[in-house]
Amino acid sequence: MNPATPSAKTLFTLSYGMRLDRGTGAEEAHPHMPIILPDGSTGNITLHVINGTPEEIKARLLESVDAFFEIHAET
Repeated sequence: MNPATPSAKTLFTLSYGMRLDRGTGAEEAHPHMPIILPDGSTGNITLHVINGTPEEIKARLLESVDAFFEIHAET
């Protein structure tokens, strides 16, 4: 590849799911659920629970998403 040519960016897949239920759940439990990855192999996804008002949940979720991408910034 020519050094003057920008390198191709690596593509990723973000897997996620959300639901909002009345009541509260155990925030300490982080069960791992099996998933089928885009290449057909299997993996696990960690489920997280956030309790609070919709506004509190949104704020904590956005913080969590930012932290996730900071952790994986080197990827």
